[in-house]
Amino acid sequence: MIVDDEDDYHLITRMMLKKAGFQGRLTAYLDPGKAMEHLRNGADPPDLLFVDINMPATDGFAFLEQCLDHTLIQPGRTTVVMCSSSNRPIDMEKAHEVDCVSEYIEKPLTTDQFLRIAAEHSKRAHTPPKA
Repeated sequence: MIVDDEDDYHLITRMMLKKAGFQGRLTAYLDPGKAMEHLRNGADPPDLLFVDINMPATDGFAFLEQCLDHTLIQPGRTTVVMCSSSNRPIDMEKAHEVDCVSEYIEKPLTTDQFLRIAAEHSKRAHTPPKA
């Protein structure tokens, strides 16, 4: 799932995913409120969630907080990546303080980054829980 208010980022990311050979289902939202509504309506939590930080109505941090408060995503099941054109240290630090955020990347998401993130997610998802 992509939650980002920039149309261009959606287009670039879709092209990158195609180049990476991604054949899964992609759900993308320009409006975090619509993404939240989708998740609240019983949609399965996404495996990978790419969230922009700076969005007009709700920033990425508030979106993730609401998702966690309402158990719409589960740390460990959903790999959350904060995506931003910002390289401000304060944004990076704040992203790393959010428990569910696995990684912070500067836009655009590259094929290599996506393949690495997807492989790490798949490895975690297939690791049996420790007793």
